[in-house]
Amino acid sequence: MNTLISFAKNTNILLQEVKNNVQIVGGCTQIEEFPQRLVSTFGIKELSQINRHERYIDIGPGVTLSDILALGQNHIPQILYEAITSIANPIIRNMATIGGNIFAQGNKHTLYAPLLALDTKLDFKNQYETKTISLSAFMNIPKGFYLANIRIPSTFADLYVFRRIGPEHSITQQSASFAFFINTDNNCITNIKLAFAGPIVFRSKELENILVGRHLPLLRKEINQLLEMVNNEFNKTILDKMISDVLKQQFLNLARYSFEQLT
Repeated sequence: MNTLISFAKNTNILLQEVKNNVQIVGGCTQIEEFPQRLVSTFGIKELSQINRHERYIDIGPGVTLSDILALGQNHIPQILYEAITSIANPIIRNMATIGGNIFAQGNKHTLYAPLLALDTKLDFKNQYETKTISLSAFMNIPKGFYLANIRIPSTFADLYVFRRIGPEHSITQQSASFAFFINTDNNCITNIKLAFAGPIVFRSKELENILVGRHLPLLRKEINQLLEMVNNEFNKTILDKMISDVLKQQFLNLARYSFEQLT
């Protein structure tokens, strides 16, 4: 099947294509099977901008991964910087967009877990309104809307752990990303996030709420209790979903490793 790829010159044209159920793409680096028609956001200026604010960064979905890295390691959260540098190579990062990484078909890709841990919000627009949806609550793109902006809090961790799991140069059913993120004050946990994304998406706000306010260092007994809770919450998430025992064990090993950094 031949695929017709068009380039929208502005968001008005993009919206018209959305109404016609045409699939939106960025750099096309994540597409394995091409549909009959695609519309690219490449060249739409307002979707390819980065605006830094005091407490957050607004990044257009058409911004390339290389453009984000160009901000510098001191200007974006460390966990996001490390996650981006783990992706492919500079040539691919020059083409791949942050929007494409978030909305890639099939398994969630590398940036999903760290963006989830950072409490990222997505702004969707049509000609009449803007809908803001947190990544943790995101299910589907609202019908008739396009992704206009990705808002990432400028939160720098006192301790973080990021790992990319699976084959180095491809995304398979054994691929996932793990993100652990914590802030402390006077040996007290003030902010903590644990996220996992691949064949399934996992983040336990119940676990995070239990840990906020807890004093450090953690005791071995506390770590074992937390791991039991994580395991139970994870099992609820994967209920009726396909995930290998190996991938689950890798997640639990990383969770243990992360908690052990707090002893």
